[in-house]
Amino acid sequence: MTRAVSALHPPPGRHPYYIVAPPYTRFSAGARVLHLLCHALNSVGQTAFLVDKDGCPPGTPFVHPDLLTPRLSAEVVDYHFAAGLTPVTVYPEVVEGNPFSAPLVVRYVLNFPGLLGGDSIYPPSELCYGYSRSLAESAGAPDNILFIPASDTAVFHPPQQPVRRQGSCFYAVKYRSQNVGPLLPRTAGAVEITRDMSQQDMAALFQRSEWLFCYENTAAALEATLCGCPAVFLPNAHLTERIGDDVVGWDGYAWGDGPDELERAARTVGAAWDNYLKSIEGFWSQLDLFIARTQARAVATPYGAVMRVPLPRPGRWRQEGVLWWNAIRYVLRREGVRGLACRVSRRLWSGKRSKESVVGGKAWRSSAEGKRCD
Repeated sequence: MTRAVSALHPPPGRHPYYIVAPPYTRFSAGARVLHLLCHALNSVGQTAFLVDKDGCPPGTPFVHPDLLTPRLSAEVVDYHFAAGLTPVTVYPEVVEGNPFSAPLVVRYVLNFPGLLGGDSIYPPSELCYGYSRSLAESAGAPDNILFIPASDTAVFHPPQQPVRRQGSCFYAVKYRSQNVGPLLPRTAGAVEITRDMSQQDMAALFQRSEWLFCYENTAAALEATLCGCPAVFLPNAHLTERIGDDVVGWDGYAWGDGPDELERAARTVGAAWDNYLKSIEGFWSQLDLFIARTQARAVATPYGAVMRVPLPRPGRWRQEGVLWWNAIRYVLRREGVRGLACRVSRRLWSGKRSKESVVGGKAWRSSAEGKRCD
């Protein structure tokens, strides 16, 4: 009983996490990582919220329904400020500066600083974390590593039956969008992976392909190796170093398309699955250290002025708008468009207020109680 009560009533004094992120999308490993960080923190008993870095209005698809990722509200911000709980605000490296005037900033470096936007150097006041050791070193914090395994092994896994692999595929989404250069002859005739492909289609392609060629750092490389397909990185102006080699190793990966690299990648790709599973186990230890360090920093950081987070506050106009919309939907279901038009016409001409409001799905009634248009 003591354990159940303890779990039901979380201990007070935990400093919350505000994680600044774009909307969830399967096409962006960075977005998935940030949403999974929020989910993981809440799963282990912390208090974490997502903040849309672009300020999307409520109702806009933003979170994944299967994840514990509540959006931050103005009421929650006010509550934490009144309680003196300094929030740990996590900015990805693509966000420039500290736009929300957070008292405590954690900079989560998911790609090389400045490559995709944001600052290239971070002030000493920020607590920096890298997705890999090389990224942590680039941010000046080589020991602060938080690798979140964002690829789903339920989707990306070796084929159930032995297959004869043939053909190749390639990934060059950012390489193309930023006009880094022309595609290389090596990928001529290969199947291009685009952002309109489902994860299931990608997995099926990887499970039958002989090679995946990558023009950039991408989670698709890891997902290919999980399916038994070696991933070959093609160095260019946009790709000078691989991310994550210190976490999942080089089994199944080639740097360049030289014969020795291709032979080694093909020979070792079978070990990529076990390497990834080990990284999943290591993540929880890294998360414990992340929580300990950030909570300690939050305790020592005063919260003197409420954060300027651009969050809409629900007002009376929105509450009344929801009630009216529920009323309209109810009448449309019961009486159709013609019935709705009759009710609106009667109200406009009579000027009389309805005797009932719509609350919890109840219909509003006109002054002529129960009267219908014929």
